[in-house]
Amino acid sequence: MARMLVVLLLCSWWHLAQAMQAVTEDMPPYNWRDDKGEMTGFSVQLLHALLERSGLQLDEKGVQLLPWARAYQTALYQPDIVLFTAARTAERDKFGPIGPRAIWFWRLASRSDVAPQNLAEATRWRIAAVRNSASAQQLSLDGFESLVNVTDETDKFRMLRRGRVELVTALELGAAFHMRQLGGSLSELTRLFVQDAQYDYYFAVSRGTDPAKVAALQQALDAMRLDGSLERLRQQWLK
Repeated sequence: MARMLVVLLLCSWWHLAQAMQAVTEDMPPYNWRDDKGEMTGFSVQLLHALLERSGLQLDEKGVQLLPWARAYQTALYQPDIVLFTAARTAERDKFGPIGPRAIWFWRLASRSDVAPQNLAEATRWRIAAVRNSASAQQLSLDGFESLVNVTDETDKFRMLRRGRVELVTALELGAAFHMRQLGGSLSELTRLFVQDAQYDYYFAVSRGTDPAKVAALQQALDAMRLDGSLERLRQQWLK
């Protein structure tokens, strides 16, 4: 019996010790490649913290930056894959949530005259959106006729600061990141109301992954939430 227990423990350790792969898309400030070619972002740093706490490790490729469709296909057919940052997935297992996916309407703090309380009131103002993006399409469906098309997310906030538009939509971490990219800060903005908060963000884990690994990662995340380190990391990215 003792020998069997040792074998079972060793088998469990062997499964946990197998390196995992991490795949993600370009989505700052959650996950992206910086000017030095290093993968960084809130979710990237959180993943490394969870791996360290859970005793797991990534393979030699580290965090791989891929087009979302390719990252999703990789996770769909191979075991031991962590796919992030995901709002909804068809994977069997996931752990989280790691944060809210609340998309807000924002204005400049100095523009107290821009004070819509709901979607219908907001449609009278000019709003910036990335050309041909899902967000731009949704805003059009919501009745925004004064869409100002831009090339990327940071450009939305550039237009806002220049007074070319009165509103933008973004996640809180995203707003902080893009304002910082422009040499500003989140304090220049006022949050108005939520456009979409239907889902939270998760790390998704591919089929065939040892459930013990998923449990270990979830336990690590729960511990970070309890000891405050998850919120401290979020505040670092907000500031």
